Amino acid sequence: MKLVYATLLILLVSCDQNPKTERKLEVTEQGAPAEQLVSKGNDTQKNIDFDAVITMTKTKQLPHIDTTNFDLFIDEDNLGNIESESLRIEKIYPDFYAEGSKYQSMTSYRLELSPNYHTVVVTFKKGGLEMESTLINYDLEGNIVDHQLIAYDEIAEGMTRVVSRISENKITTNRIFWTDKKEIGQEEYSIQSDGKIEAMDSKILSETLPEYPLILSVMNALGLQPLEVKADLIASKTLDHYPSGEIVVIPEIVDEGEHYFELNSHIVIVDHQTGDITHSFFESAKTNHWISDAVVLTEIQIDTSPYNLSEGSSAFGIRVRYHGMSSANPYENETLSLFIKSGQELHKILNNFSVMDYGGEWDTSCQGEFYRTEKVLILSNEQTNGWFDVLVKSKIVKTINEEDGNGKCISKETTSTETTVLKFNGKEYKTHKI
Repeated sequence: MKLVYATLLILLVSCDQNPKTERKLEVTEQGAPAEQLVSKGNDTQKNIDFDAVITMTKTKQLPHIDTTNFDLFIDEDNLGNIESESLRIEKIYPDFYAEGSKYQSMTSYRLELSPNYHTVVVTFKKGGLEMESTLINYDLEGNIVDHQLIAYDEIAEGMTRVVSRISENKITTNRIFWTDKKEIGQEEYSIQSDGKIEAMDSKILSETLPEYPLILSVMNALGLQPLEVKADLIASKTLDHYPSGEIVVIPEIVDEGEHYFELNSHIVIVDHQTGDITHSFFESAKTNHWISDAVVLTEIQIDTSPYNLSEGSSAFGIRVRYHGMSSANPYENETLSLFIKSGQELHKILNNFSVMDYGGEWDTSCQGEFYRTEKVLILSNEQTNGWFDVLVKSKIVKTINEEDGNGKCISKETTSTETTVLKFNGKEYKTHKI
């Protein structure tokens, strides 16, 4: 009898050592119970942990600027736990789990860049003197697709910083070096649909921006970081009728996406000697129409023409150019806005007046129709409300392309002219037909 009991005990122990499959009950989106078999294997367990980490990690809105630095983590409440194993951090930092590792977990957050992959930003302190944030893209199973350093701070010499702006498909990084002057190297990266990150462009802002120290001073006075502005559209110029001041246009990024951005406009006059802003104008993207999508905003220029619209008042212009992306439906447009000094402000007295318009439709081979309108503004001797009227001479060219009997493309042009007048209504200039 003892022998039989012993045999049964061995069999029970042996069976208990076999791998198990555990039943887990979850609730579907509709609220009905659904059974799911969950393996105890390491890979599956990691996936479950990763999904939980993604669910629990806080999300930040786009576009987002990361300015990781030591001052942000003085308060212990700012520290957050990072699930390093679930996020597979050792794939990025191979010595992360080494004996005496210098890495200290600081915080993490999510960005919703795409439904095709997950994006997590992790921040670690490296020893006592360095700190950095890395953006990591994961596939939906939790495998690392790509990663990019987006922020860095060091307190050994205090001469180097890295900060970044992240939007849906783009990372713009500023590498800041404090030497004799503040040097900023700007790098742009494209985020592909699968989460891969590719370098696009790099430049030194002091080499590409005219009046670089002055522009940095203006941005600082406006409370703007270089990452918050569209650097390639900044404009500055001294005009003859404003000899003591520089006109500076700062386009502030409100929103940014794939082939898309919206800009607030900051237009100021800066005193050359003091560096102070003497006059300023602000308009939001909701009303200034500085929006780029299928029709791309390509250039912002300061108009140097003298606009002596009233006794003792000279205006200056801001021209904005747009270009269509369709080859079958070409399009170009240029608008002019006029500004005058008023107290310590600038007032817009002509709003986005179209001075050049080009468009058409064709088969991209020959047949089609095109039009081009160009306008010239001429001051009149007539006045309305104490301001000179402005005559607008428009030249309109219409072109028709057709194939002749031999298949040769023939163009026929017709030209017409039109004259209208801009009159001041007490606040701004409006068009009147003659």
